[in-house]
Amino acid sequence: MFTLAENEKIKSAQSVLIVGGGPTGVELAGEISVDFPEKHVTLVHSGSRLLEFIGPKASDKTLQWLTSKRVDVKLEQRVDLNSVTDSNGSKIYHTTAGESIRADCHFLCTGKPLGSGWLEGTILKSNVDSRGRLMVDEYLRVKGRKNIFAIGDITDVPVSLTPSVILAFGLFLIARMLLFTINYITNIWRLELMGPWET
Repeated sequence: MFTLAENEKIKSAQSVLIVGGGPTGVELAGEISVDFPEKHVTLVHSGSRLLEFIGPKASDKTLQWLTSKRVDVKLEQRVDLNSVTDSNGSKIYHTTAGESIRADCHFLCTGKPLGSGWLEGTILKSNVDSRGRLMVDEYLRVKGRKNIFAIGDITDVPVSLTPSVILAFGLFLIARMLLFTINYITNIWRLELMGPWET
């Protein structure tokens, strides 16, 4: 996940601050704590739980796992990146809860805009909502389309996917792969039965 520059930044630091407890921040904190267990990692998140787009149980498991890896997780706080002070070679970051966090470097992992602008040049431009997300039904089918499905943060799914939806989507993909394979094999057999092309 790290670029060369980020890797060097982490390697040279004794302590790392991660701002944002979404997928990127959690993944980064997990990777640093596993790859560099000697580093002190602090993760600050403004929400009441990590990975708020998934269920509370999964959020709790994530928190427990990060804590078991010695990641210091601070919830319901924001970091003021404009009030950073230097102290003996490291930086002091201040949170909205009045806490001070000492870290050699930080990574900003807060929400970034969706990369969905390219959809405006496709047949799906009328299926994009005002926030740039594809509108889907309960089966992750793009609304108004029969054979186009979407999954992930590009969709307007407001909560985590239920197991039944994931299963339905998985079965759909398996069925599509089986049909593709059967058609492919059938075409090969047809070619073999026809013999070599005549010139």
